Amino acid sequence: MKATAITGAVILMSVQIGATTSQAQDSLDFKCREFRPSLEKRSVERPEPPFCGTSFAPFFDEFSFKSCRSEMEQYRQKVADFADCLVDENKRAVKEFNDAVASFNQRAGR
Repeated sequence: MKATAITGAVILMSVQIGATTSQAQDSLDFKCREFRPSLEKRSVERPEPPFCGTSFAPFFDEFSFKSCRSEMEQYRQKVADFADCLVDENKRAVKEFNDAVASFNQRAGR
């Protein structure tokens, strides 16, 4: 089998941060569930790029190119979803801070 390299192919991808409004204002947190390793932890984990996207080896055939392109499209969607998750996380953190300040001020009599 003859190995051929695919050249001249460019994948254009963009991510829109906060492109959609949050539907998860409660503890169910639908936007971030895919990025949380466990329900007990509040941290989120960034999606990892596919190996084929960071490899230095050329594509051997059309199938390997198309497979990698498909993985890159899935990765692009995961990154976009992760960006939306971070927007929601930011909103939740600010609300939690403001609630804590209001509670503190109420206890302080102010």
